[in-house]
Amino acid sequence: MNIIIIGAGNIGYYLAYSLMSTANHEVKLIEKDRSRAVVAANKLNLPIIHGDGSNISILERADAGHTDILVALTGKDEDNFICCQLAKQRFHIKTTIAKVNNPKNVETIQALAADIAISSVNMLSQIIEQQVNAVNYHFVTKMTMGDTSIFEFIVPQNDKICNKKISDINWPKDTLVIAISRNQKSIVPNGNSVLESGDNVVISTKDYNKKHLKKLFD
Repeated sequence: MNIIIIGAGNIGYYLAYSLMSTANHEVKLIEKDRSRAVVAANKLNLPIIHGDGSNISILERADAGHTDILVALTGKDEDNFICCQLAKQRFHIKTTIAKVNNPKNVETIQALAADIAISSVNMLSQIIEQQVNAVNYHFVTKMTMGDTSIFEFIVPQNDKICNKKISDINWPKDTLVIAISRNQKSIVPNGNSVLESGDNVVISTKDYNKKHLKKLFD
């Protein structure tokens, strides 16, 4: 697998170091700051290219046209955006990954440039929120559809959902009840399935529905 990493900061350096141990990967590292490029060149046994990864000529030097994955890890979202966009449009790189420093830029970067946009702030926020709300629900996984996630909720004793059929509950749009776990037994739900207090309910939904669902299950 041919991989280009743009940005030799801590994340880029240790990612390159980790990938070096896998013989199947050919890794190239691009760094604009000369001192960082020199440090990386002295410590890593792989090609280091001193230059701006958002520059076409630098990407050509890195043989971007024969690259499978490009990872943009600079400290500027706009640079990561341009790197991934060039990788897709000019060099037709199959997979682009961008680090996103400002969580507000995640949707834009993922929609227009990167296949995968990673925000450490969002990830930490989800972990903290999961711990805070662990009694009522927890985040299960992020689906590949972008803004769709899977959550597991515990049915409380309230008149909104407890002892009601799934079809009679006021679910938010784009929500699907995937499974019910009751007394250590799994139930494949349908519209006539009745939710009981203490049930674990696995739900697929759009991220913006989470607050609505939390109110239902409070």
